[in-house]
Amino acid sequence: MNVLFTTSAAPKISPFFTDEKRPPLGLGSLMSVVRNEGYNVFFVDNYLQPTNFIKEGYLQKNKIDYVGIYANTICYRDTLKMFNEIEDLRKKGIWNGKIVVGGPHTSVALDTIPDFVDYVVQGEGERAILKILNGEAEGRIIREERIKDLDSLPFQPWSIFAKLPYDYSCLWMDTKPVFTMNTSRGCPFECAFCSVDSIWGKKYTDFSADRIINEIEYLVKNFGAKGIYFREDNFTLNRKRVEEFCTKLTNKKLSIKWACETRVDTLCDEELVKIMSDAGCEAVYLGVESGSQRILDILKKHITVEQIERCITLCKKHNIRTYCSLITGVPGETYDDYLLTKNLMKKLKPYAYTFSIFVGIPHSELYKKVLDQKLYEHIDDIGLLYLPGYDAKTKYFYGKDSKQFVDYEFKQRTDFDEELLKELDKNKVKRSLRRVVFFLPSSILKKIGKQNEAKKLYKRIVNR
Repeated sequence: MNVLFTTSAAPKISPFFTDEKRPPLGLGSLMSVVRNEGYNVFFVDNYLQPTNFIKEGYLQKNKIDYVGIYANTICYRDTLKMFNEIEDLRKKGIWNGKIVVGGPHTSVALDTIPDFVDYVVQGEGERAILKILNGEAEGRIIREERIKDLDSLPFQPWSIFAKLPYDYSCLWMDTKPVFTMNTSRGCPFECAFCSVDSIWGKKYTDFSADRIINEIEYLVKNFGAKGIYFREDNFTLNRKRVEEFCTKLTNKKLSIKWACETRVDTLCDEELVKIMSDAGCEAVYLGVESGSQRILDILKKHITVEQIERCITLCKKHNIRTYCSLITGVPGETYDDYLLTKNLMKKLKPYAYTFSIFVGIPHSELYKKVLDQKLYEHIDDIGLLYLPGYDAKTKYFYGKDSKQFVDYEFKQRTDFDEELLKELDKNKVKRSLRRVVFFLPSSILKKIGKQNEAKKLYKRIVNR
């Protein structure tokens, strides 16, 4: 039996960053499970390199029996396009296989999946896909119980992924190639802007330290891995596992550098931070979100500004680079809240930080609030919610017109937006004055005094 796994192409415009092209680890786990059961696995990554494989006859040429499509909300337009193209083949009698869809979108927007899709998998897909292929699936919508022992899962299909031009680097690490790994599932927290609990649930499960080490050794031996980037919500949530991993990684003398994504409140212990640093941790990606305690509470982060400060300070002390992810434009945020965040970053000086403008994603708590209270100005065709002033914020934080992110002309403004636009205007005046003062002809400068006096005049003007 021939099984094709595929991703959906990223949209041409999106409010979310879609340029990072790394192996799809969720889909990869299914591919390995299916391949280990003796099925023939085919793979087309449209997210990496958009193709027109359906219309080019790929399914017929390769005698594909099942098409498994990974669907996320951001790329759902292309997913829907593939659904319709495949169904058209079936209606014409050109192909008569089955369509299976999984991924986050099936959990947060089930009602958007066409009825002609044969199987819809929610949550973890390893058990579900085998039941489907073995003819044991009961019903069209399938949600299996969570896998308790993640160590039972095979390695990623690296022999397939390594042949493709993915990004094997990490901006915060000085080594290549860097392979991504995902070693845990589920999140016990309740961040109001996130919908991950509707996909995985709140129960946290993880690979053992030994399981992680084994796959790293495989990557080093077979693909020359020099670094690992742990792409998951809470790599350091299980402290015992982190300590065991660090100890065993050091004892193995693999000389691997690594980075991870995690919460600040798990890295407020200097002993743990030092252990990680000694074991080769070069960087951590932190969900800081805001420097305003009021906003942190609205987001239900359950962290404090003091914890943010301690975490970043400890990491810097032990030479671990910190990348801070920040959210702005959430309902109720003010210009003063933003200034608290801006000033906190200025004070702490992390290795890097970026602001992301809030956009409501289906099934998150904030999404429901914005929808119920009609706080949004625009809702697009895939259900994303945009608040008033989104265009002002893209201009300020991204330096780009909002039309590059969403096809809509925004009309409303908040006081926060007006302050941001004033700041932009002030900066524009400063740049203009800088050009005028420093590029005046010498004859003019003599008339208004010495050049340093002109500079003083410039400073007095722009600092008003």
